[in-house]
Amino acid sequence: MSRHEKILFIFCAIYAFVLFSIIIETSVHEYINTNTTTANTTELISKLKIKPTNFAEWKQRHYMTGYFNKDRKVRIYITEGDWYIRDDLPRLRYKHDETLTICDIPCIWTVKSLNDLTSEELKNADALFCVNQPSLPKKKAWKGQKFIQYTLEPKIHCPQCHDKNHIFDIRATHDASSDIPTSYVRMDSTRWRLVPPFDVKKLSKNSPFISFIASHWTEFRENFISSIETHIPVASFGSVRHNTDSNIHPECGGLSLFDSKNCLISKYPFYFSIENSQEKDYSTEKLWDTFNLGVVPVIWGAPNTRSYLPHPKSAIFIEDFKDAKALADYLKYLVKNETAYLEYHKWRTMKLSDEFEKRSYLSMYNLECNVCREVARLRILEEYNNTDT
Repeated sequence: MSRHEKILFIFCAIYAFVLFSIIIETSVHEYINTNTTTANTTELISKLKIKPTNFAEWKQRHYMTGYFNKDRKVRIYITEGDWYIRDDLPRLRYKHDETLTICDIPCIWTVKSLNDLTSEELKNADALFCVNQPSLPKKKAWKGQKFIQYTLEPKIHCPQCHDKNHIFDIRATHDASSDIPTSYVRMDSTRWRLVPPFDVKKLSKNSPFISFIASHWTEFRENFISSIETHIPVASFGSVRHNTDSNIHPECGGLSLFDSKNCLISKYPFYFSIENSQEKDYSTEKLWDTFNLGVVPVIWGAPNTRSYLPHPKSAIFIEDFKDAKALADYLKYLVKNETAYLEYHKWRTMKLSDEFEKRSYLSMYNLECNVCREVARLRILEEYNNTDT
């Protein structure tokens, strides 16, 4: 792409994002304002009980929750943090009153083991939050207190991470049917529109044009990568089929684990996004991070992945090709034809699919706020039911 084309690309992306954001926000606010001015509180409360099915309805639910919550605080203690404390908690920022800066619901989000909680803190907690495994008292401190589980593990690899005994009141998982569906999107996806596509014209003649990083061995990963390597070179940096050292890209050294990995992926126009299992709704950062890196994912994963891509032509599916050679030939064609390759990046300037918008919003990036909103929503419904009776 020329400099002029890049500027035009970024301008179109910004315009599209602003336009669609205004449409969503306006429709949500108009709905609330129309109904509250007519004092139709009962109808709004009834709507607050219904689980949303699309992006606009989720925004509407959260806006209504904020309206009825009236700036009351939600206090949540993380009693079992596992990997979350190491990988995600450090990005959070707090106001002077201990609430999160990013949330519309005043949310006190604190790490404290069950053994360290005082009886007063336990009594004042709106919810106790556990990652993967429960760390909970034998009984709740008060009737309305909530026990929350957060797990993104697939059932096939971590059956013990899934609440078979119904211990939890609220579950946040990758499954769209959970109380708080949560995708692996770890960043503000609105920025993805501004990321320029990989420049295939800069590829040297004999260099690999697709990368792969995986540490967890699976039969499919082993067999597929082995097969396609007979047709095209694959830069494999992980322990599975390792053949390339990361030091060939020294600028990727000295970074955090996630940043270093993404730096390596960004050096190639394609990335093999091969999950460790095929489970409904289970798409990890192997898919989502590629959209932030200007590369095209080549996918093997959740059977419904197509339904939540930003656009039908934003990814390539391994299953669409009769064999590894056919896929390799197609990828070789794309790297030699810039116009054809850029077709997979046009989505950045187009209206995004509703399911993609929904999963970008219901994500790891917004997890804390979405959990606090759910606790506040249930509190509102319980208070309204008590008043109504």
